[in-house]
Amino acid sequence: MALSAQDKILYVANKLGLSSLNLMQGSTGAVYDVDTDISGQIFSSASRHQNPSITNLTQNEFEVNEALLIENISFYVLDPATKDVSNFQVAYGSDAIIVYDLIIGNKRVMKDTPVFAVGTPYTFANTGNVVATVPNIGAVATVLPRHQTFMEGAGILIPPQVQFSLDYRVFNVVTGATIAVTDDLGAIGCYLFGTRVLLNFNTSI
Repeated sequence: MALSAQDKILYVANKLGLSSLNLMQGSTGAVYDVDTDISGQIFSSASRHQNPSITNLTQNEFEVNEALLIENISFYVLDPATKDVSNFQVAYGSDAIIVYDLIIGNKRVMKDTPVFAVGTPYTFANTGNVVATVPNIGAVATVLPRHQTFMEGAGILIPPQVQFSLDYRVFNVVTGATIAVTDDLGAIGCYLFGTRVLLNFNTSI
């Protein structure tokens, strides 16, 4: 029998002794951050950003009785001119790939994980369609896919009050050479998307 997202959250919570987590409410949720420092790390500096266009976090750990079961990890680029979300390979080239480590606490729970070229579905939220102006044509819908890792049916839990971060490197998949991340090409951002447990004041107060 497959383990549901809720079952996995409660299983890990019980192992950690978090007996009140089952009183919280769960829903689809996501956290995101952008490596504006070009440091090769995402989420570790979220507390310094405090800007909805960069991050929706105030720190890189959840509060008591909050958690996130990650089911999708998505990467994108923040356009340096417009600050809009842009496609990673549009900015860094079609041969560029991201290799990343996901760190929870002091453990690398995903190591040297590659994210290759475009796949489907294009994003976790929608088809990736945006309206762009094309010369001699006008406004048309274009596709800007985000590069991602799906973990549906498994998932990795970030428990309450445990710091998390993501280390990444960019390589040329053909030559193996390292590709430098620069402000001119665009800072790289990441979404962690899945089932999130939130504070429920009806049962917590």
